[in-house]
This record gives sequence, structure tokens and C-alpha cells, in this order.
Amino acid sequence: MMAVGAVAAVAMMTGCKRDNVAEERQDVAEAQAEAQQKTAEIRQEEQKDLARAQADENQGVAEAQRDAREDMAQTRRDAREDIASAQEDVRDEQRDLSEAERNNQEDLALGGSGAAGATAAAVSVQGRVISAGGDSLTVVDTSNNRQLKLKTNDQSRILQNNRPVKLGDIKEGDQVRASYVQDGKDMVVRELSVTQAVTPTTR
Repeated sequence: MMAVGAVAAVAMMTGCKRDNVAEERQDVAEAQAEAQQKTAEIRQEEQKDLARAQADENQGVAEAQRDAREDMAQTRRDAREDIASAQEDVRDEQRDLSEAERNNQEDLALGGSGAAGATAAAVSVQGRVISAGGDSLTVVDTSNNRQLKLKTNDQSRILQNNRPVKLGDIKEGDQVRASYVQDGKDMVVRELSVTQAVTPTTR
């Protein structure tokens, strides 16, 4: 009876060990399956993260390109506005110049004095005085031997030896250098300098 009991006990122990092995194998299989599932989930999440990162990067590039295009367009608009403004300034200056030239021509045609004479271009001449009296003098231009009748007014400067003198001090035969402006039909002296005074004759 004891032998039978011992055999039964061994058989029970062997059965328990087999059950434990089966359970362990099942646990290992379950652990492997769980590990595989977690690995798949992790890889899936990594793929999602990679896709999101790529999408964000693409969106950032697209936004940067869009911003660059907008900046370029704004720069072009600003440049066009600056060019248009500069061209308008040029047109304004041209209108002002045309108006000034027209006014000057009108003043000259009407024989205007004062401001018109002051803005007219001065002409220089060198010559010899052949007559002087009143408010005018006649000079022979040494370059072409042409006679010029010059008039003086309150603004005319008459110099001799760099000192102011009167028209009455100018003598026939004096060598002079004069600058004058056309004032209507008159040639009005701006400045007249005696470059060489005539030597008085002794008796």
C-alpha cells in the first residue's frame, strides 16, 4: 500500500510540474505577444511622430516661402510707389521750370526791368570807351570792333582800381571790361571795371 501511495504521489508531482511548465510556457507566449504588441504600438507612434514632424517641416517651409513672396511683393509695391513719387517730383520741377522760362520770356518781351533784368544771363565784353555821358556810354568791342551802347542804373557797379567811381569819371579812350544784361531793348551794366585808364596828354 505504501508503494502504491508513493507512486501516486510521484504521479501527482509529475502532473503538477507539467502544469507549471505549461503555465510558464503560456506566460512566456503571453509576454512575447505583449512585447510584440508594445513594439508595434511604439513603432506606430514613431511613424506618426515622424509624419507629424515632416508635415510641420513642410508647413514651415511653405509658410516661409509664402512670407518671402509677400515680402518681395511688398518691396516691389514700395519701389513702384517711390518711382512714381520721384517721377511726379520731376514733372513738378519741369512744370516750374517751364513756367519760370515762360515768365522770363514774357518779361523780356514787355521790356520789363528789375527782377527780369536781375535773372537774365549776363554778357561780358572788353573794349574801349568812345563816349560817355548821362547814364550811358558807348564801347567798341575789341573782339569784333562792334559798338555797344551800355546803360547804367542804380544797381550798376563802376570800378577803377577796385574802387567805386562815377560814370562821369570814365573818359574816352579808357579800356574797360563790362558785364551787362539785356533789359528789353537796353543793355544794362551790372559791373564795369576800368582795366586801363587813358593817359592824360600834357601841354
